[in-house]
Amino acid sequence: MISRALLFFTLIPLSGFAQIQVFTLNGSTLTAVGSSLSFGTAAPGDTIEIQFRVQSASRKDVPLTVKLSSDGAFVIQCLAAPYVPPDAESAFCVDFSPTAAGSFTATLAVNAIDISLTGTAVAGAAVTLSGSTTPLSYGATINFGSVTTGQTQSETFIFSNSSNASLTVNSVTVSGAGFSGPTGVAFPLTIGPGQQPSFQVAFTPQSGTPYQGTLTIDGRVFNLTGQGLDPPLPTATIDFASNVGASAQQNSITIPLSSASQGSATGTLTMAFQPSVAGVTDDPAVQFLSGPFRMATVSIAPGDTAATIGGQSSIQFQTGTTAGTITFTLTMEDNPPQQATLTIPPAPIDINTATAVRELGALNVAFSGFDNTYSASQLAFTFYDLKGKALSQGEFNVNAGPQFQKYFSSTQAGGAFALLANFMVSGDTSQVGSVTAQITNSLGTTTAQQIPITN
Repeated sequence: MISRALLFFTLIPLSGFAQIQVFTLNGSTLTAVGSSLSFGTAAPGDTIEIQFRVQSASRKDVPLTVKLSSDGAFVIQCLAAPYVPPDAESAFCVDFSPTAAGSFTATLAVNAIDISLTGTAVAGAAVTLSGSTTPLSYGATINFGSVTTGQTQSETFIFSNSSNASLTVNSVTVSGAGFSGPTGVAFPLTIGPGQQPSFQVAFTPQSGTPYQGTLTIDGRVFNLTGQGLDPPLPTATIDFASNVGASAQQNSITIPLSSASQGSATGTLTMAFQPSVAGVTDDPAVQFLSGPFRMATVSIAPGDTAATIGGQSSIQFQTGTTAGTITFTLTMEDNPPQQATLTIPPAPIDINTATAVRELGALNVAFSGFDNTYSASQLAFTFYDLKGKALSQGEFNVNAGPQFQKYFSSTQAGGAFALLANFMVSGDTSQVGSVTAQITNSLGTTTAQQIPITN
């Protein structure tokens, strides 16, 4: 006869089998935890704290149980939440705080995951910063503050031995860019009861960035931090080759420094023009002669006594043909803007070229120039014979104000102009030898004397 067996079973909720994973958190770095985890070495009285993160990929809340079996050196300080949220994490922390020298173990149970914790405590000298009476705890951060690039800030660390027996510090190391040491004593170092030897750690940044390092004393780790600062720039000045402003000129700018620069920097030199002529908003001819019309890159390198402008020691600019004020603004990193102005005063009309041509039955007089006031009005011409005697017809006067105003209101050439005057002649033009031309604006009259008439 075949005996019958009864099968008893229990259904377990799916969430009970949901997988979790345990990590340690150091700063912003997560590291997966295996079956064992070492807390490292501490001195009696020190505390090493490790933060844990429990993660789950489940779409439901996963119940979480955290237990610690310890001989007292390990303690859960930050309790975990009773569950891990969907696609999220739960956090807790464990402290290792030995009260005596020795090796210590504990078992950390996270749900069904068992993790063996180990830690070692060795008798060691207390470490105190100079000026403080409180010993540094394991993992403490020593901030060297803000230090100018190339300069050095040192901190003094003092050992103390309050026991009745000598202690030995076997090794002290410093790591991290910008940090150096230790100096002042040699290791291994034996410290007798009541003795307080000291050593120094230096921070010398090479750039204006944050720095991080570590100080390790026989396995006890302390954090080092500091901030590098770029050295202040020397005062920069905008210098003109000529401080006398006038229209239709080429001038140049240099930027000397009050002393040799210890650092590097970049900035911009911009120019702006404000006309003093009513109704005029700009003169496009006011511009740099190289690169962008009104902006240049300024650079300073270590050791420079003057800035470079657009890669050159100076930059040229032209003043245009409109009365007004040119303003240059120098903007450098972390420095207040510097400004310099060059005033272009109103002036009588400037005649650049003047010619006269004899044609059959006509005389043509042409001249070019600029009127930086935009107020040209009266023209006057006097013709002379071959011997230089004024012709009997006398002076020819023309009110050209309306024509000039119409021209200036439509041109993009600033105050520059070119004029052609045509005179019809009924007599023999070959007997006319020269002409004098005059043009008037609000500042006075300009004369082009004895312009020879050519064929």
